[in-house]
Amino acid sequence: MLDTILMFLLSMVPVFELRGSMPLALVFTSIHPAIIFLICVGLNILVIPIIFVGLKLLAPPLTERSKIIRSIFDWFRKRSYNRKWGLVGLAAFVAVPLPGTGAWTGTLIAYLLGMNRKHAALAIAAGVIAAGIMVLVGVVSIITIIKIL
Repeated sequence: MLDTILMFLLSMVPVFELRGSMPLALVFTSIHPAIIFLICVGLNILVIPIIFVGLKLLAPPLTERSKIIRSIFDWFRKRSYNRKWGLVGLAAFVAVPLPGTGAWTGTLIAYLLGMNRKHAALAIAAGVIAAGIMVLVGVVSIITIIKIL
């Protein structure tokens, strides 16, 4: 039971997120794939507002103390990516089911670009759902093929 809980909590950890937790849960538990999807996606979406709050608290003191961090923030905010790609680009980035493209990175990008938090959170959540669907279909397909062989 504790192993299962830890597997699901990986959905909230940077880099792993649902891209790591969902395959583990699908392979090592007997929980129905739909339940695994809902738990992994739900927990991954749950971290979005937590990350925004953390960034809001940590970024000002960091930018005040470090010229390098301040210049990175300024560089991101001056870029036209926000106008060019906006929320659709953010959702598409988060939807790519690769490590480093999940809710944590998407939230950091939205914060650095100065996007509206509510709109960005919805775009990131949409990307997480899309990534979850791709991971679920991919892993279930591989498991099915292995069982057939």
